[in-house]
Amino acid sequence: MERALSDKKLIALFLVPGLTVFLVFYFVPILMTAYYSFQKWDGINPMAFVGLDNYTKMFTADKSFWKAVWNSVAFLLTGVFVQLPLSFGLALLVSRKMKGRKWFRNIYFFPVVMSTTMVSLLWVKIYDPNIGMLNTLLEAVHLGSWAQAWLGDTKTALLSVLIVTTWHYVGYNMLILFAGIQGISEQYYEAAKLDGAVGWKAVRYITLPLLSDVLRICVVLNVIYALKTFESVYVMTNGGPLHSTTMIALKMFQEAFLKQNFGYGSALAVFMVLECLIIAWVLNKVLTREKIEY
Repeated sequence: MERALSDKKLIALFLVPGLTVFLVFYFVPILMTAYYSFQKWDGINPMAFVGLDNYTKMFTADKSFWKAVWNSVAFLLTGVFVQLPLSFGLALLVSRKMKGRKWFRNIYFFPVVMSTTMVSLLWVKIYDPNIGMLNTLLEAVHLGSWAQAWLGDTKTALLSVLIVTTWHYVGYNMLILFAGIQGISEQYYEAAKLDGAVGWKAVRYITLPLLSDVLRICVVLNVIYALKTFESVYVMTNGGPLHSTTMIALKMFQEAFLKQNFGYGSALAVFMVLECLIIAWVLNKVLTREKIEY
């Protein structure tokens, strides 16, 4: 076995089937999508080469495209600066040796096991202006003037969807961070305690530095998820009202499969792929740092 593992040609030979499948089912569709983005095609009639017209339309004529870009940024910032700190706080809470911490951990993680469609439909009912629980609660505490159509108003629709996605995935990051915290040796905390570093100081000088690699993974996952958001927006608002909650992925679906405009939909798909690759590369460059050892 050791002889086989030291033979690089044999290792390369075994990698060929998996690499072939990866190239066929991953890179070929991307290349085909890039090809379609230079065409005008409704999926039935012959394609017509239009050069960069789809990209010109995307950047200059389609106003809802820039709205979708801004909404993606809003999801990204919420994931990194709201959802992640909440997850870290919950991870610290369930890491403490207290009674019932397993119960709290399961409760916080429970929304993650629910499908996005189920969660979105649940919150559509909660936000319902007529029979929804949110407006009913507001009226019960004499705040009926705040009751409104949360998903039907351009001022509140995006915030309402952001709250749902934060609630849905905060437990996912919590579990990753909890696992990272459990991997930190108690010896560090005991040594820090002798120097007077307890409570927040222990978190500041022990937990956060030793958790930096895990935090970087969480940031990258949150950013990629934010840029690919589709299902929750599709179910809750379908991008409305007035494109106030539309996303790049949703626009791509609407253009390609509802309007039969595969060329423009492919251009949006190419933009989303490049957007994810560039931001992931920038994050890896910015967040990469030397490993901390005590």
